[in-house]
Amino acid sequence: MLHSLLLPRVRLASLIVTFFVVSVVIFSLMHSVPGGPFDEDKMPLSAETKAKIMAQYGLDKPLVVQYLLYMGSVLKGDFGIPYQSPGETVVDLLARAWPPSFVLGGLGLLVGTPLGILLGIAAALRRNRPVDYIASAVSTLGITIPIYVFSLVLILVFGVWLQWLPTKGWGEDPVAWILPVTAYAVVPLATFARYTRSSFLDALNKPFVTVLLAKGLPYRSILFKHVLKNAAIPMVTIFFPIFIGITTGSIFVEQMFRVPGLGSYFVTSIARRDYPLEMALILLLTLMVGIAYILTDIAYFFLNPRTRVQGGEPK
Repeated sequence: MLHSLLLPRVRLASLIVTFFVVSVVIFSLMHSVPGGPFDEDKMPLSAETKAKIMAQYGLDKPLVVQYLLYMGSVLKGDFGIPYQSPGETVVDLLARAWPPSFVLGGLGLLVGTPLGILLGIAAALRRNRPVDYIASAVSTLGITIPIYVFSLVLILVFGVWLQWLPTKGWGEDPVAWILPVTAYAVVPLATFARYTRSSFLDALNKPFVTVLLAKGLPYRSILFKHVLKNAAIPMVTIFFPIFIGITTGSIFVEQMFRVPGLGSYFVTSIARRDYPLEMALILLLTLMVGIAYILTDIAYFFLNPRTRVQGGEPK
């Protein structure tokens, strides 16, 4: 039990270390790439004007000094001003860009997760039957085919050929959300279908199922009260990371459907050498992934009785 309680604290400590290591690596890589945020080919700046701008943003200082000043501001909650939108702070831009990513990604997760779980359960209960083959095909295709290919197929079929749905995935009309939500749902559907089938089959082969059947418990009750609970434990380990990955925006989905979310701003921040925004997005993702694994450990602790032992006996 002590080990289980200490694990989230160890994760938290490793998250802090990882956060600073990632910040050093990314900050160094960004500034090592040739070119800069104010190197314009179409409208080149004079040397004097460029020097003033570089001094204004602190880019004329040594790299180590820039990093220390930046991280000092980050620890105070100040991520700077984005070069591509100097009229607002990075925090303001993230607050404006996150809702589209969170809403569309959250809806995709809400659609894909239960469908994947149901498909996985059906495949486990009908092993080596048509539904099992369908589930295996869906999970394999959903995991192996790049999401931008699937998004392109959705746009071509439903937006261009049939002209049933708009291809711009964000706006006041919820109908415009259908295609990007469908694209977002592919990964959780395929992943949960695969994991659910495997974990459900593993739980069905446990000795406690035979014991419960011998005691006369209804088979359906055994499935949903005991087998499903045991099968849910491995699935918890993938839920939070998938949740973070989807709700923080997909570069490909948002680019394909022109969604003004975090994913699209991540692309523009790299293309425009927008150092403050690029750093903020990467650090935010690093922090949220670390938190996701901490939440996974906590959920696993409460779901798995074997992790809650004291003196060799379950609590």
